[in-house]
Amino acid sequence: MTVSRGLLDCLNIKGLNFALSEATCLGIDVDSAAATLRLELDVLTLPADGPPPARFDIYLTLLGVSRVAASLRRQRWDDLEPVVLPLTIEGLHDAVNSFGGGALHGWDFLDLSDASWSQWRKLLSFDTTLRDEPAAHLMEFSQEEGVDPRELDVRVWFDDAEVTDKHGNPIPLPEFIAGGVRWWQAHDAGDPRTLRPDVVPPL
Repeated sequence: MTVSRGLLDCLNIKGLNFALSEATCLGIDVDSAAATLRLELDVLTLPADGPPPARFDIYLTLLGVSRVAASLRRQRWDDLEPVVLPLTIEGLHDAVNSFGGGALHGWDFLDLSDASWSQWRKLLSFDTTLRDEPAAHLMEFSQEEGVDPRELDVRVWFDDAEVTDKHGNPIPLPEFIAGGVRWWQAHDAGDPRTLRPDVVPPL
């Protein structure tokens, strides 16, 4: 299901942010010629009835990508400043894979403010323009690790998006969002179905 500019409104942005929170990033692929960026994610979701799936792998594909910027950097305890590591858009797939499946921490990924971007925009490994047209939306996410501490921040400017399962079957946007919202509402209510060792339990 392709999401048009009209359908990707404020409510859907808020819902997608819920649905993507704490998702495990399994991979990323950029097709510069087609101006697409595809994220492979294992997301947290809950059906209307019954137990959650052990895994729920989906593809989130950003369409009409006009620009991709990334900062891969390392800062050990004795480094006065972070060390920006070399990276190209062609190497983004391998860079994401090197984190071994990190979570998308936080609550804001789509159409967020420039607060976090302002902290790393001067530490770019690459900033690649794919199309000259201005984009309607943006997405930003990061990957982190504690051993030889590295961090990867990625920002993507795009027009549309689609969600599919691993076989390429479309997942309607309202259905995808509803599953994520149900999971987090159940988590906040202390529902035992949402107890996971990698997610902080509710207060």
